[in-house]
Amino acid sequence: MKKTKKQFSILIILLLSINSLFSQNKTENENIVMWSSAQKLTLDDFGIKKESTDQMLSFAQFSIDYSVNGFSFLAKNFNKKVRNYMIKSASWINPNKNVSTSLLYQQTIFDIAEIYTRQFRKALKKNKKKAISGTRFVEELNQKSMAEFTNRRIEYDEATDYARDTQKQNEWELQILKELEELKEYAYDK
Repeated sequence: MKKTKKQFSILIILLLSINSLFSQNKTENENIVMWSSAQKLTLDDFGIKKESTDQMLSFAQFSIDYSVNGFSFLAKNFNKKVRNYMIKSASWINPNKNVSTSLLYQQTIFDIAEIYTRQFRKALKKNKKKAISGTRFVEELNQKSMAEFTNRRIEYDEATDYARDTQKQNEWELQILKELEELKEYAYDK
């Protein structure tokens, strides 16, 4: 009996170590920019530089993904199991026109995505038992979070005219900071 418990413990440690290795490899990908409270987006974060003839001056491909399984809830920092990042090679910017507005606009969307990423982490933590029982629940939570993020992004675009309305932009930035602060317990980089 003792030997079986010891073997089981070794198996658990091995599985957690393998999971940790895969997570570290994911975060070292040079094609992504992880959301960070300390680092804002720069021109270099956009893999494609192009001159645009339409009103769009930039586009960023943001992604919120997760790597959650039954053992995830045993992890020391569970928040790292859900990531919010920008994909460089799928993001473009016009480097010759309104760069500061484009960067501000894309950073604000990135910050809004972080709010919904933290809400997703919070919901996962709150519903551990449901999440452990199967991935369907986690997928549903993720879909709900992404839908809410998309609706909020549309609301932001319309309210600020894509960050061009300075007064509205400032109001949104203050609201976003407030929401991020309220959810700081669920930050990736805390």
